[in-house]
Amino acid sequence: MNTELNLSPDKQQGDKPSIFKFITSPILQFEKMKSNPVIWGPLLLTLILTALTSILAVYTPEAQEALQQQKEAGLEVSHTLSIVMGAVGGVIAMIPTLAFMGLILFLVAKLGMGKTTYRQMFSLNLFVTFITVIGQLINTGVAVLAHTSANVTSLNGLVGAKGAMGGVLTSIEIFSIWGFILTAVGLQKVANLSKVASVITVVVLFILGAAIAGIGGTASEAFKGAGL
Repeated sequence: MNTELNLSPDKQQGDKPSIFKFITSPILQFEKMKSNPVIWGPLLLTLILTALTSILAVYTPEAQEALQQQKEAGLEVSHTLSIVMGAVGGVIAMIPTLAFMGLILFLVAKLGMGKTTYRQMFSLNLFVTFITVIGQLINTGVAVLAHTSANVTSLNGLVGAKGAMGGVLTSIEIFSIWGFILTAVGLQKVANLSKVASVITVVVLFILGAAIAGIGGTASEAFKGAGL
């Protein structure tokens, strides 16, 4: 029995982490990722989900209202073009975002005396992003079906605040929080970063994200007030 337990980790070192099993067994996938940080399969799947989310977003109440305003202003855009532009734009934006966040995690790990490579941190961020993209897809789908805002799994889905507060509350979202927790665990398992350093990292990332969301909410209300 003891021999089997001792051999099990070595046997798994050559295994590839599964993007689907990451949902139910993230720690095991992180352990596999350390020795085999896969990218292309998970990247393709994440981009497909991103494109689907962007396509659905065209049919949300906010998007439909914006299209109607453009039509009234003489700037009508066909649904087909909106769908194509949304899908392509979402995919194009996702790629540099993944690369940048992978770099941030790599630099954080190095500053924290962790042992890792950029490929490992890119893979880690890619797997975590897969979870958050699922959340975006669910939120967008519910928004289309129920004619609500695409934030049903966020705190703002209950409060319905506007402006800066609305942006901040929208950032407090189930899948995003899950993603932050997974990032903290991943930094420990894949980069050998300390628990304290991992927690501090995700807390800082959360605060920055909430601040950016607050600024975005303020800007959105300002544009609406100006009729833009």
